[in-house]
Amino acid sequence: MAPFDGVAGIRLLDVGNIIHSSTSRGSPSEPNALVVINQVQPISVMFTLAAADIPEVQEALAKGSVKAIALSVDGKTELDTGTLAAIDNQANTASGTIGLKAIFPNPDRKLWPGMFVNVRVVTQMQENGLTVPLDAVQQGPQGQYVFVVGPDHKVATQPVSVRETLTGEALIDNGLSAGQTVVVRGQYRLTPGTVVSLADPNNPAAVPNPSTASAGLLP
Repeated sequence: MAPFDGVAGIRLLDVGNIIHSSTSRGSPSEPNALVVINQVQPISVMFTLAAADIPEVQEALAKGSVKAIALSVDGKTELDTGTLAAIDNQANTASGTIGLKAIFPNPDRKLWPGMFVNVRVVTQMQENGLTVPLDAVQQGPQGQYVFVVGPDHKVATQPVSVRETLTGEALIDNGLSAGQTVVVRGQYRLTPGTVVSLADPNNPAAVPNPSTASAGLLP
């Protein structure tokens, strides 16, 4: 009987196989093992973060449990939500990263041993935050800015401060107010005072590379 509930893999030995005695019998690499059992509920995920991000994670842990979200490799599908369990005690000097471990209940078995996933660690929540599509934020000699559309449909540059970026969205610290309209495509054709009009997101010719996150205004 296994010491935990798990899923048995493909049988490793068949009738007639020759086996040899070993003191390490039962390890995954042991040729005498009949089958390997992996625990999947709950399941742990090992991942890394930049060493510079660890103080923020430690600060969040000091306040309580820290939520971890497992995502598909392309980052588009949320597979499960779990809890950060541990931070490694040293950094990888070659990559500048530190290993972390998160535990997921995995009720639907969307996480499987050996698969690759992305993990997002939630260290804080911003209530009523102001966000814009990341494509709207431009970088100039004086810093970050956006093109804001006025009531007369003319654009003007407006400096902004971005606090965080995530999944194609930028959280604005200051520089914008709720309800303002910003340009998210075609900024290279703009100068202050250019007149723009609302583009049709259903018309591919009007919006290059259209997407839900980037539909906006074009000159």
